[in-house]
Amino acid sequence: MTLRQATEDDVAFLAALAADPQVEPFLAFAAADQDRLVALLAAPGPAPGSGGLLVIESPDGQPLGGLALTVVNARSRICDISRVMVGPDSRRSGVALTAIRLACRHALHDHGIHRIQAECYGDNPAAHRLFERAGFTREGTRRRAYWRRGGWLDGVLFGLLAEELSPEALQAG
Repeated sequence: MTLRQATEDDVAFLAALAADPQVEPFLAFAAADQDRLVALLAAPGPAPGSGGLLVIESPDGQPLGGLALTVVNARSRICDISRVMVGPDSRRSGVALTAIRLACRHALHDHGIHRIQAECYGDNPAAHRLFERAGFTREGTRRRAYWRRGGWLDGVLFGLLAEELSPEALQAG
């Protein structure tokens, strides 16, 4: 499995995936908006000149999902990982975990990022387990931070430092 930079040709696939009824409730509001996805193509990624939107691909080049990995503080070398989404045929197969490990290796090991952070809705325990399995530390909760699906939801914060990168992440792929 690999991660590659998304292109404008990938936006329709990623928008459709973000709109999937099993994905959409757990992404930020309007995550399927194609204009927002196009903006992520130009958002700064961890590698010089890279964009922040990535496609998860199978070994034979089939798109399996996507994620965003964007630099939010260049001086302190901090990235956000967000919009982790996997197509229906690849769910519960380890694709998301491998993709997160690849993204972490790419940012922390290959490009000198110091910290990667993530935030999930409080009612998404599958995402909490996913980030913890990938080596992230649960750092806190932003109580009732988001109005989503007709109610207030907590934001659960996760972080991973470069020195915490696991051997599994270094071998991911």
